[in-house]
Amino acid sequence: MPTGPSFIIPFGTANPEKAMAVAVRDGRQANVVSIDANDAKPLRLHHGPYDFRATPGLGTASDTETRLTLLHDHLHALCDLWQKAQHGFIDAYFGFIHAALEHDQNALTTELADYGGLYHYRDWAFSALRPLPRAQIPTDDGTFIAMDFAFWTGSGLVAVDLTSVQTPTKSRRNQLATLAQNGVAIIDVESARLADGGAAYLETLLPDPFHHFWQGEVLPQSPFKPNIMDAAGDDGVRF
Repeated sequence: MPTGPSFIIPFGTANPEKAMAVAVRDGRQANVVSIDANDAKPLRLHHGPYDFRATPGLGTASDTETRLTLLHDHLHALCDLWQKAQHGFIDAYFGFIHAALEHDQNALTTELADYGGLYHYRDWAFSALRPLPRAQIPTDDGTFIAMDFAFWTGSGLVAVDLTSVQTPTKSRRNQLATLAQNGVAIIDVESARLADGGAAYLETLLPDPFHHFWQGEVLPQSPFKPNIMDAAGDDGVRF
């Protein structure tokens, strides 16, 4: 990870250079995010921009559940089509978000009671940390290290490595060591246990920044600001 105050993470792609070139060409951040390491704010689901051009079944996002489903499907579209474990992680992560909200439903509802029904406790779902599927983490030498998912917690990067029964190659072990030496927290998620345990298994692995994700937020926010759907009419882009 670069040691400078900011860096860019391409995601949803096996070709980070192309993703960055497309972002420059189009004049908007599609499959890249810019991280300000001096900013203590986490990257949350309600933080855009989102590029929905690759999302199947795009419709009108008119309520919280529809919008969550849209984000869920959008993140699936950014995963490797043939990597079942990546898709399983998205399902488990959204299950984890739902379970957290249900567990604290009463407290969250009470917190929003003074706003006359403007907010629903499930609106806090958009405060959960935003996963970046197929994240390409930049290194000091200008290359990238591919991870299944990455999250920015506000204090550092958390990368998810979906593991199997196969022993990682020496090259892969060196990549993971490079990330760890540069302060990236790596979570090893066993694909088989994820398939069996889903959200409950994931909950045992995710560190503190993932839990009670609404803390530090004044009110629920939505990623669906005016014109966020502009990309829907464009031709799809996949890398």
